Amino acid sequence: MRTGVHSRVVQIAPMLVQRQITPHTPLHVACFGQTRLYSKTSKRPSAFETTVQALQDTSRNSEQTSNRQLFAQLQPDRRTLEKLDMLQIGTVKHGRFERKRWFQYNEPHVKLPHIAFFAGAQTPASFPVESLPEVGVVGRSNVGKSTLINQLCGSLTARVSDKPGLTQQINFYTAGRDLHLVDMPGYGFAFAKEEAAKSWLDLIETYVRKRKTLRRVMLLLDARHGIKANDREFMELLDRSNTQFQIVLTKCDLVHRIDLAKRHKLVSMQTEKSRNCIPRVLMVSARERSGLNELRKDILHTCTLGQKYLANHKKLETIALAEYLEQLKIYQDTARAKKRRQ
Repeated sequence: MRTGVHSRVVQIAPMLVQRQITPHTPLHVACFGQTRLYSKTSKRPSAFETTVQALQDTSRNSEQTSNRQLFAQLQPDRRTLEKLDMLQIGTVKHGRFERKRWFQYNEPHVKLPHIAFFAGAQTPASFPVESLPEVGVVGRSNVGKSTLINQLCGSLTARVSDKPGLTQQINFYTAGRDLHLVDMPGYGFAFAKEEAAKSWLDLIETYVRKRKTLRRVMLLLDARHGIKANDREFMELLDRSNTQFQIVLTKCDLVHRIDLAKRHKLVSMQTEKSRNCIPRVLMVSARERSGLNELRKDILHTCTLGQKYLANHKKLETIALAEYLEQLKIYQDTARAKKRRQ
């Protein structure tokens, strides 16, 4: 044995003794240490699963894992992604040479009546007389309540501001003498005193508890953040008052489409145990005006106005969907043929 090789063996020998390596030790164990082997038939267990319970268990087991990392491991639902692609909701990064679609889903428009302001209440005694069915819109400050109301009805009646806390009373808007849209003050952070913010929350609680004409509350959540502590407390308030509510994710144009599908799945799983939450999470973008028709339809059906405003909508929607699926099939077939040629 040469001198250089002999010296190298002398250096490695203590390492071999420490690892307890024998002549019968497999090569991969001798080189890299003891590892767990998996057969071809057994499935390698995943540290993360696509359920909220598994995410919570993982966070308890690994304190160094952040919520952002746990969210990144969540797998989006395939059907949700297909719907987002069809409705063009969310942002998408296209490659430089990526083949873009030449078609789009021509969604039939659903029209709500123009709204007009008719009452504002800062105290329960100022509530207007109960007459038409009402749909409330509520959420954290600066989540986009007034902007969404304007886009739903094609109006500029509701005041809009970038400063949180502009809406400081419950505003009632009448829509074509068929229903009332109710814009409530935002909860959470706002440029207002603590006493004023608490009085707003007490006013909202009194309204949702005692208003008999209230059909449903649309609870708006920022799609970038999901459910926060204040949102969870307000959902518990709605459950205690036995008030039906539905989750609406706003500002979806600021979220990547894959992350938006993950957020939709996570919020759906977090609210499935609520006894008063409608199990259908909507996604909208007031800036891009996408996803608004789904919200308009839900509002009309909630107020039993479907026959008046949606008489032929189902037929038009079926025709538009068939045309979109036909173009999508042509697009996918040509993409496969191009891939085979390459």
